Amino acid sequence: MARTKMTRHQLKERDEITTSLQKFTELVYARQKEVITGVAIVVVLVIAIIGWNVYSSNRNANAQSQLAAAINIFNDTANIKSDKERYEKALAEAQKTYDNYRSLPVGVIAEYFIAMSQEGLGDTTKAVQTLQEVIQRGDASIKGVAQFALGGIYKKHGETQKAIEVYKQLFDGGGYSKAAIAFELAGLYEASNQADQAKEYYQKVVSEFPESPFRQGADDALKRLGVTTPPPAKQKPS
Repeated sequence: MARTKMTRHQLKERDEITTSLQKFTELVYARQKEVITGVAIVVVLVIAIIGWNVYSSNRNANAQSQLAAAINIFNDTANIKSDKERYEKALAEAQKTYDNYRSLPVGVIAEYFIAMSQEGLGDTTKAVQTLQEVIQRGDASIKGVAQFALGGIYKKHGETQKAIEVYKQLFDGGGYSKAAIAFELAGLYEASNQADQAKEYYQKVVSEFPESPFRQGADDALKRLGVTTPPPAKQKPS
């Protein structure tokens, strides 16, 4: 089925939704100790955007329902106490959605959840392969989230250089919060004793994204590295 062309008003609304959810994601992610934990919460951003797209373009309602079922299972820590069971059920539901609707946007999102369920079940090799497929197939909204998740998996498993490469590509190419990526890059460089690169990216957070939730963490890190940062400039009255 041909994709319905979106009006200028619909595109403007989608951009506003994307911007608002991106800011929300930054605030939530800034409080996470591990990137991989933040990735689970970033799911809210992806689903809201894609769900809105599906609704606005009158896509198949069954596809959206199936995807919603997979998401609900993936996040259902209240009723499914075993992580293994939860990931197994989410994987099965996401795989069904992907098999039935792989040509639709929800199919790409389902593939993202397949990857995250595979990682949850300890099959990191498959998770990486699946995320790489999502990055190749997905549009800008899901590609950036998949890249960020991939970097988080590499970081989680101690593959620092691979994580740095993924984050640098994402930082240069766009598609995700640059403040979040810069902060992650700085942390990775610091952890691998590359102080100059760490300072560079912490400074980017301070100078380029002074209002981001990562500002305080970057200030603290720079002090730890022996760099004194000036206080944020006061905004001029309008």
